Amino acid sequence: DADSEEVSHMLFGDGRKMMMFSTHPPLNERIRRVDPDFQSGDLDRLAAKILQERKREQEADQSREKAAEPPSRGVFDAGNIIDQIGNPDWERMLMAAALAASIPDNIRQAAHSTEWAPEVLFYSLLDRDEELRERQLLVVARRMGSDSESQVRALLKSGGVARPEQRLPLLEVAFPALKRRPPDFVARVLETANALIEVDGKVDVFEYLLARVITLQLQESRQPHRVKVAGRKGLAAFQTEALQVMAVLTDHGHDDEQSRLAAFRAGLGSLGLDPSTAPPASDEWVRLLDRALPRLDELKSADKEKLVRALAAVVLHDGRMVASELELLRAVCDLIHVPLPLLTGS
Repeated sequence: DADSEEVSHMLFGDGRKMMMFSTHPPLNERIRRVDPDFQSGDLDRLAAKILQERKREQEADQSREKAAEPPSRGVFDAGNIIDQIGNPDWERMLMAAALAASIPDNIRQAAHSTEWAPEVLFYSLLDRDEELRERQLLVVARRMGSDSESQVRALLKSGGVARPEQRLPLLEVAFPALKRRPPDFVARVLETANALIEVDGKVDVFEYLLARVITLQLQESRQPHRVKVAGRKGLAAFQTEALQVMAVLTDHGHDDEQSRLAAFRAGLGSLGLDPSTAPPASDEWVRLLDRALPRLDELKSADKEKLVRALAAVVLHDGRMVASELELLRAVCDLIHVPLPLLTGS
């Protein structure tokens, strides 16, 4: 049941849903070796007790976090903007993306676990090329230890290499569990993730999302009183940066020049700009985003809303959404403090 599954994560797996990931004999068998009088129902009672204590701790943590939140956060978020866009396809496309992810239950369960969340993160970064993947696993072993590498291999054996559309939902599930680990450990996990990203000498959109967004969120979770969700600048002051971000988004969501141009013009129309405006060059997209997004984060709330509407117009223009497009949209919105609704229901 759910309680014994919860305690199983703390006790290295009891042979139920996490059985395929276990590197030890089933928990019941291990306990009986120590205490022959042990009954399996004892585990359920222990699980219920520990879970109750954990819930009390989590509720206390949530109360402290809520008290520390800046009062100026307001009601502005991407969910409200999406409701105002008036396009029913947006929610449908988000739901379709979530359904397409179809993450196996055992891997989703692992992502919810504080014990397995780091390894789920590493798993989501594994390359499809076997040689590169083995080099990545060697990085995990060197930086995190052989147990961590074994857990990543268990995930790989269970689910195969994560598909592009699965990686963002996996990250969304694993991140809250990862944040519950000690800060020094989380820092080591992020250093390892960055090392995995660097193995192939390239950065894809998901890797950019992971490296930039998680680092930012962890920093801000430690100092929530210093977070500013809006500035005082108007969109006119950063029009160049807005167009650069739109151009990067169109490049990652469309395969041909005609569709890229049509998507870019949809964004221009949303911003009320001249439709003949040419898209800026976006070849060095990582450098462009690293420079443009901190400036766009200085926008007033109303102007951030305009920008997100324009980005939504770019994405919705052709009625379809590819994984890299959604990942990039999530990264942009998170880095300007306009979080999108989660793809995952839990």
